[in-house]
Amino acid sequence: IFRRTIAIGRVPQELNDYVVRKIGLAAAQFLRAQNPGGARLAVACDVRENSRSFSRAFCEGVNRGGMDTVSIGTAPPEMLAFLLGTDGYMGAAYIGGGNYADTVNGVRIWRGDGRIVGFGTGLDKVGLIARRMRLGCSRLPGEMDSVDPTADYAAYMTKFVRDLGSFRVLADACHGVGGRVLRNLLGGLPVSLVATSFEEDGRSPWLGSRFPADAMRQAVSAAVRKAEVDFGAAFDFDAERVVFFDEKGEMLRHDVAAGLIATEVLRRNPGGSITFDIRSTAMLRLRIKEAGGQPVSAPTGRMDFAQHFRRNDALYGADGSGLHYFRDFFRFPSPFLALLMFCSHVSREGRPVSELCAELNQLSRSGEVTIALPSPEVAQTVLTRVRDEFQNAERELIDGLTVRTQDWWFNLRQPGKRPELRLNVEGRSSRDVRRGRQTIERHVQQALEHVSA
Repeated sequence: IFRRTIAIGRVPQELNDYVVRKIGLAAAQFLRAQNPGGARLAVACDVRENSRSFSRAFCEGVNRGGMDTVSIGTAPPEMLAFLLGTDGYMGAAYIGGGNYADTVNGVRIWRGDGRIVGFGTGLDKVGLIARRMRLGCSRLPGEMDSVDPTADYAAYMTKFVRDLGSFRVLADACHGVGGRVLRNLLGGLPVSLVATSFEEDGRSPWLGSRFPADAMRQAVSAAVRKAEVDFGAAFDFDAERVVFFDEKGEMLRHDVAAGLIATEVLRRNPGGSITFDIRSTAMLRLRIKEAGGQPVSAPTGRMDFAQHFRRNDALYGADGSGLHYFRDFFRFPSPFLALLMFCSHVSREGRPVSELCAELNQLSRSGEVTIALPSPEVAQTVLTRVRDEFQNAERELIDGLTVRTQDWWFNLRQPGKRPELRLNVEGRSSRDVRRGRQTIERHVQQALEHVSA
C-alpha cells in the first residue's frame, strides 16, 4: 500500500484501524529519528465515513510511539501547512483518499518543514517499520489533544487580500472539506458567494474519477451560466486542487489560470521566479516575462514538481493538475490562496475573465499524445536517440526533451518507467501543430526501427 507519496489501499481489505495504527507508530519512530527534539504531530482528515476512525487510530499509534498528537478534525491539508509554519510542529499527517472512490483511503505524512515524506525519502522506511514493529508502546506514551485553527487561518489569509471590488463568485466544494473553509474565508470580503455542493458527503458522486470529473465540470459550467456570476471555481474532495471557469461557464486550463495568478503575484513581488509545468503553454512563459518575472520550467509529477519549486525558491508554482504552490504560504499548495489571488487580479482589471484569458489562449495545442512502445527500456532508448537528433536546437532537458522552434515547440517524455512516450506539441496554428507532431512521430519511428534492427 506504500506508493510514491501516500500509503493508500482499499477499505477494509488493505487499510483498517489496525494497519493505520501501525502506520502511526512507524511514523512516530521515523520522525523522532529525523528530529529527536520534536514532540508534536498535527493530524487532519477528510469527510469519508471511515476517516475519523482512522484518524483516531493513527493518533493512537503515534502516541504509542512516544509523540503527542493534535487533531484538527476534518480540514483541508493546507490547514496542516499553516500549523507547521506557525506553531512549530515536527510533522503532520492527513487521513484521506483524495479523489479515489469512497472505498479507498490513505495516509500522507509531512516533515516539520512542509516537505512530504515520499517513497525514497522516508515513506518506504515507514512501511518497513510498520511491518516489523509490534503495537506495544516503544517509550513513554504521548498524549492526544485537539484544536480548531480555522479562525487563525482565516485571519492569516486575509493579509493576501488587497483592494477587492464587489463581484459574484460561484464555488463548488465537491461535497468535501472545502465548503466550511470557503464560508469563513470569503465571509468578510465584498464577494457574493454562490455555493454549490457544500453539503459534506463521504460518498460524493464526484469521487472515483480524475478531477475534475466530466459530470462535475458540466454541472459547474451550467451552474455558472445560470447564476450569472463573474467566474466560478471548483475544488476537489480534499480541497487541494482548484479549477476556474470564466463567466461563460468555460473551464480554464490550469496554465491559463496560472497566467492570471502569476501576474498578480509578480505585481506584488516584482522580479521573482515563477515555476510551471513543462507542458504549459508558451504564452505563460511570455506572460511571466512581460510581468517582470523569471519563468522556470519544472518536471511533471507532484513530488518532482514540489522539489523543483522549493529548489528554485520560486514565488509561485502551478503544476498541470490544479495544484498552486506559494512561497508566502510555507511553500505549500493552497487552492484558497490561488482563489484570493485570482479574485484580486479580476477585481483590479475590471474585465470579463474570458477577455483576460484570451491572450493566453492564442496558440493551438495537440493535447498529450501517448506513443506505445514495446518496453520501458526501448522507450528510454528511443527518447535518447530523438534527443541526439536535436543537439543543436534550443532545448531543455527537464523531464524528457523540450525543443522550441520559430513556429512550434514540443515536449517528449517518458512517464516513470512505463513502456511509452508522451508528446505535447503547441504551435501558432493547427497546421503548425500538425507539422510538429508529424515531425516528432517520424523521428520516434526512425529511432524505433534503429533499435529493432
